[in-house]
Amino acid sequence: MSSTTRLQPSETTDGVPAVPKRDGRARVSEFLERFGLLLVLGLVLVFYAFSDATSGVFFTSANLVTLLGNQVVVLLIAVGGMIPLLGGYFDLSPGAIAGVASVATAAAMADFGLPVPVAIALAVALGAAVGFVNGFLITRYGLSAIITTLGMSLLLTGAMLLYTSGGSISTGIDQDFIAFGSLNWAGVPRLLFVLVPILVLAWLLLENSPYGRYLQALRSSRDAAALVGLNVNRIAVSSFVLGGALAGLAGVLLTARSGAADSTAGPSFLFPAYAAIFLGATSIRPGRPNLLGTVLGVFFVAVLVSGLSLLGAAVWAPSVFNGVALLVAAGIATYLARRRGARSMMH
Repeated sequence: MSSTTRLQPSETTDGVPAVPKRDGRARVSEFLERFGLLLVLGLVLVFYAFSDATSGVFFTSANLVTLLGNQVVVLLIAVGGMIPLLGGYFDLSPGAIAGVASVATAAAMADFGLPVPVAIALAVALGAAVGFVNGFLITRYGLSAIITTLGMSLLLTGAMLLYTSGGSISTGIDQDFIAFGSLNWAGVPRLLFVLVPILVLAWLLLENSPYGRYLQALRSSRDAAALVGLNVNRIAVSSFVLGGALAGLAGVLLTARSGAADSTAGPSFLFPAYAAIFLGATSIRPGRPNLLGTVLGVFFVAVLVSGLSLLGAAVWAPSVFNGVALLVAAGIATYLARRRGARSMMH
């Protein structure tokens, strides 16, 4: 009898499992999943380039510089909300944290005469402290993240309205601080020189360090993460602290950009930020929030809203677009996450 060994379809000659070959359709599908949002953004830009209503205005340096500068705050808030979400926690407080940090920055200078560095440090520390309280309540007492952070958001909004009497702080703010937020260096908004290093550090932390993998482990299964030795509560709390600190910095830059602190400004950034987060979860690394996707999502929303304004859209159109984008993106991200989960179970 022959002793010839028959290879299974999933094995190579040395017994190592073979990597299944993907056909062209699968590769195209994966490419569209990862870069579909970028392709759509490209098509939108092409449309703006040839549209009579936008071609002469949208691509001017003044409009593009303004567009870039205006996204710094929403992008920091989006990243601040994305970090807890990577661990499976939905945080509704980054917008309010940014608002209270904005008021704290202005008040520190205008009402207490503190120097700019101290005002900035206090605002960022305040954001981190609020994040710590959120994380502690959620992990220590098992409270719902959505309910806890929603309650914190309402509390902070009320505190801002109380302190400012429903108005704003526009006098007594350091003029050099305002100039930094509103002017450019070599045609580039100065705020980008703050934003870019932070994004690089966030990318290294979340995408290229064990900490990012720990957050993903929490999101997949807190119990399994605890069984392999991770301190799940400490990791969860740290995600809220980091998110709060970034939202606090966003509030600082909001004050610098606008030259004032409005008690209602911060919370208005929450939904555009989450629209960007969920849009980003449909691209680059489909099915889960990711930093590069979030950056792309922020500018996708910004470009579309800016174009709508130039096309003469009604004042309610941006809000409707943000709402639709959030719903559609959340649905797509959930679908991709489930499908990829099914794939991983199959393999």
